[in-house]
Amino acid sequence: MAQPTVTIIDTFGFFFRSFYALPPLRNKQGFPTGLLTGFINFIASLHKDHSSDYLIFALDAKGPSFRAEIDPNYKANRSPAPEELIMQLPIAIDWIDKMGYKSLSQSGFEADDMIASVVRQARQHGFLVRVVSHDKDLYQLIDDDRVVLVDAISKKVMNESHCEEKYGVHPRQFIDYQSLIGDTADNVPGVKGIGKVTAQKLLTQFVTLDAMYERLEEVTPPRIKGLLETYREDAFRSRELVRLKDDVFDSLDFSEFAMHFDNPFLPIYDDLVHYEMNAVLRTIKAKALFEESQSTILVTTVEKVAVPQCENIDGCSVLIDNDETLHTIIQAIPHDAIVAFDTETTGLDPTKDHLVGFSFSSDSKTGYYIPMMHSYLGVGDQVSHEAAKRAILNLFTRKVIGHNIKFDLHFITRFLEVDRLNIHADTMVMAWLTDSARSLSMDNLSQSLLNHEMIHFKDTVKKGENFASVAIEDACKYAGEDAYITYRLYEVLREQLLLKGAQEALDEAFNVEFPFTMTLLGMEREGIAVDTAVLETFKKEVSLEIVTLTEQIHSACGTVFNLNSPKQLGVILFETLGLAHGKKTKTGYSTDEQVLEGLQFEHPMIPMLLQYREYHKLYSTYIEPLIALAQNDSSSRIYTSFVQTGTATGRLSSKNPNLQNIPVKTALGMRIREAFVAPRGKKLIGIDYSQIELRLLAHFSQDSVLVNAFKEGHDIHMQTAIALFGETEAASKRNIAKTVNFGLLYGMGQKKLSDTLGITTKEAKEIIERYFETFPSVKGYFNGIVEQAKEIGYVETLLHRRRYFDFGSATPMLKAAYERESVNTVFQGSASDLIKLSMNKIDTMIRAESLRARMLLQIHDELIFEVDEDVAETYAVRFVEVMESILELRVPLKTSMHIGNHWGELK
Repeated sequence: MAQPTVTIIDTFGFFFRSFYALPPLRNKQGFPTGLLTGFINFIASLHKDHSSDYLIFALDAKGPSFRAEIDPNYKANRSPAPEELIMQLPIAIDWIDKMGYKSLSQSGFEADDMIASVVRQARQHGFLVRVVSHDKDLYQLIDDDRVVLVDAISKKVMNESHCEEKYGVHPRQFIDYQSLIGDTADNVPGVKGIGKVTAQKLLTQFVTLDAMYERLEEVTPPRIKGLLETYREDAFRSRELVRLKDDVFDSLDFSEFAMHFDNPFLPIYDDLVHYEMNAVLRTIKAKALFEESQSTILVTTVEKVAVPQCENIDGCSVLIDNDETLHTIIQAIPHDAIVAFDTETTGLDPTKDHLVGFSFSSDSKTGYYIPMMHSYLGVGDQVSHEAAKRAILNLFTRKVIGHNIKFDLHFITRFLEVDRLNIHADTMVMAWLTDSARSLSMDNLSQSLLNHEMIHFKDTVKKGENFASVAIEDACKYAGEDAYITYRLYEVLREQLLLKGAQEALDEAFNVEFPFTMTLLGMEREGIAVDTAVLETFKKEVSLEIVTLTEQIHSACGTVFNLNSPKQLGVILFETLGLAHGKKTKTGYSTDEQVLEGLQFEHPMIPMLLQYREYHKLYSTYIEPLIALAQNDSSSRIYTSFVQTGTATGRLSSKNPNLQNIPVKTALGMRIREAFVAPRGKKLIGIDYSQIELRLLAHFSQDSVLVNAFKEGHDIHMQTAIALFGETEAASKRNIAKTVNFGLLYGMGQKKLSDTLGITTKEAKEIIERYFETFPSVKGYFNGIVEQAKEIGYVETLLHRRRYFDFGSATPMLKAAYERESVNTVFQGSASDLIKLSMNKIDTMIRAESLRARMLLQIHDELIFEVDEDVAETYAVRFVEVMESILELRVPLKTSMHIGNHWGELK
């Protein structure tokens, strides 16, 4: 026969914990109901588990306890409880009696003393005891598995091993442990200067406080011995304060506290209606037993974590592992609320990995974690997929924010099987807008902006495992923190943007950048089709060329070596062949492309080596990886990730794979592009902004020559060539003029221009001077940009996105770089603004009109679409119209458009 079990509730301790575990719930009259909801949830779980034979609610009696006579300062400095908690306490205590339960209290004693006395009586009867409390003062009662503490919220059982693991002492030593370290919350003095670690060491050596003082001469070091001598009286007075009285009563009739299993909620039915306890009300059927509740209403609170933020805000991670409670909490969130959202997944690839759980926060203090797919032996309760889907859809009717939320949306949209969810903001993008040079990781932003060190992923997930194997309690701490820190970052970053006077930048974030995040999400999900047969054929050709070139180079050098080893190559070039070289470093000679270009006429193997490197890069960087990626997808499509915040200028970049760096200027590079194809029945459309930076130069500088040239549709590079070299040489010098036009925009000086064109620095200087004479307003405008950057510390793009420069602390070399970058940012950044506007508008058009089109790629100033073949011409015209009319400048925006069967035909 199983031993009877007594459950003793640390009533006020539970009420406090319940109050802080749930969000600030209220009924329609505005009365707070969070504590009451938690209490009802707890009672429901007790009746579902049928885990106790006797149930006792221990209460503090009114007035001071006997401990105040021992030390008048005992608990003298406790802060008053929140008003909303006090309002609910009388109702909850009244419910105890109405539901048929019994409570225990006695004047002059605390609830902990009542608990200790019940424990002693229960053990005399041979009962098992479960003390429902999170109070460490009760650890002294733990006795193997006969008396354990249970956290009411998390249901975590705290036994001897838990005590030893957490505090480093046995429960029998806990009174002496507290006597040494004291308790600031209750004004228990302890021995001043002795902390947890020292107390553990002393009790390991001496076992008890009495033995410690009996053998005081053995205590080392002398400082600790001195502290024990000085504060001897405090130590023993502390022991009297922390020792619980277990003889408050001589006997106890446990039959009075027998657990009944009638529905306890029927007697308080009217109160439940008044306080809108709808979750419980739904389970009550005409005074029937509480049997139809299939899932316990349980909210598990992970231990509070002190979050040292700007305003000393405490952070709390709360676990929700029950469908009904998840619904209740989300319904309590106002519909116009900001909600921070984050996901936890098994990996980074949304096409292969899956969702494990998600977290959210509607304030800067509390993050809720919802486990769904944790998988390990003994895993606890988790929320059902259907409940999770309903909850996420409900959350996204609020103003959802996230940190790099595009990543989360990939997993969420697949999980929900929807194409799109709206977002309010992304804190990563906001951080980038405030300072494009800073680290954008949440860890670093939390440290720099909130003075808070976050829980690290590597400390949460063991090496070789994924998030599904993380214990739910640990996952909650990590994920909940992500949510409430994201909320706090949003508040701080929004304030930073406004404090910097960058209302326009904030407007751009909400009107351009955040919608652009959603545009990119759609493009990443589409991917682009690849013909692996084209790549396989090219692979064979390139492999053969690599073998041939390797043999020729070895023959030319008279020795065999590893062509891919810079160290071995350096020795061959500069020692074996004796070619001229630069300074030798610790790692050897430099053999980069610039060095080899300078040596190509010095030895016949150098051109072969340059060609070898081109083939080898094509093979290893593009051909092999692209084949592997395409073969992993059932539709032979490749999915890149676009990085919105990867450059200071605002230009988009891509990764995994980087499709923006596929070579375009060489015939070999174009062969790679031929493998990116339109599927049967489709066409690719490529639309490229024509000379967009130069048109922006005309717009900003208002140079009359430039403006008129663009308005009249002249070839701007030919116009520049005529001005620089005269009409006779203009045609042959057009490419030089093109280099000058774009080079000066990117901060190219006379040295760089001379190297690029293969002319002297004197000739380069003369060309630059003639250029500025031809376009007189341009030089003044360039100088104005630099002066503005120096004076106010930033430059702005067309849509007022700022890039900041710290000229004050910069070295001369860095100042020169800042000057070039400030000019470059205005034009590259503004070009980026325009193409983002166009992409957002076209994306909206495609979705609103259900066009048979997909926007696939953005390659700097070019957009690539996949459309149905029969509407290719029509859609191309419409897309061109959007791009050329997206914003009115002083000069017209122009594009070039091509339709083809593969990417190589779009030029």
